[in-house]
Amino acid sequence: MKLIIIFLNKIEYLDDLLAAFLEIGVPGATVLDSVGMGHIVSHDIPIFAGLRDFFAGSSPTNKTILMVTQKDMIPKIDEALKDVTGYHQKTGVAKMISVPVDDLFGFEK
Repeated sequence: MKLIIIFLNKIEYLDDLLAAFLEIGVPGATVLDSVGMGHIVSHDIPIFAGLRDFFAGSSPTNKTILMVTQKDMIPKIDEALKDVTGYHQKTGVAKMISVPVDDLFGFEK
């Protein structure tokens, strides 16, 4: 099993992305509101206010999508993410990582 973590910086893609995941058979995901460190540092910590211009293009809000899935679903999820967002050709749109899951608790078999 794998934990897929997607950092979606362009939240306008969220609805289409979740629909694409349903189409490929992803049974569920958790979507969290998130904020990048650059936004917090440049807007909420006065000593770093000078960094605002450096982070000017960053989105103030992001979505983090978590899902536990079989390893063979990773290429399908990546393809859906690529089709919806084009993140392979654009920077700052999304990032995806997978990490191994050793044990599952509280999940239906």
